[in-house]
Amino acid sequence: MNQIQLTDLDRRLVAELAKDCRIGYRELGERLGIPASTCHGRVRALEEAGVIRGYHADIDPEAAGLGVHALIQVRVHSHRRDRITEIFGELRELPGVQQVYIIGGDRDFMLHVACASVPALRDFVSTQLSSRPELAQTQTQLVFEHATGLAPA
Repeated sequence: MNQIQLTDLDRRLVAELAKDCRIGYRELGERLGIPASTCHGRVRALEEAGVIRGYHADIDPEAAGLGVHALIQVRVHSHRRDRITEIFGELRELPGVQQVYIIGGDRDFMLHVACASVPALRDFVSTQLSSRPELAQTQTQLVFEHATGLAPA
């Protein structure tokens, strides 16, 4: 990855792409008041530098049958802390896991999970987390509402 110094234009460009990553370079340039070729070049530079890591579809969880969201804090047994990085990778691959964070404090991970129902969430915690011998404890919090997006700086 290359190091890049973000300009005001880069920040505005990233904000527009965060709103609609399918926008064409011509329309993007019109919104920003610059030529499409400049947009294309800046987007490529931001991708190469790792600022833009990818493009994603915004899926409606309820329409996809995943209307129950939860944040689950997970603590690893102290004698298994040498496996934090490996466990992180394993948690990312579990069905229903939307995001995983390694966090500070008295817990090691925060998982954002989407499930079809509360019983499915309970089953996820029981079968995918509580049954793992390296995990010491979980704490689950239901999410009533959430929003995503990149706020302009």
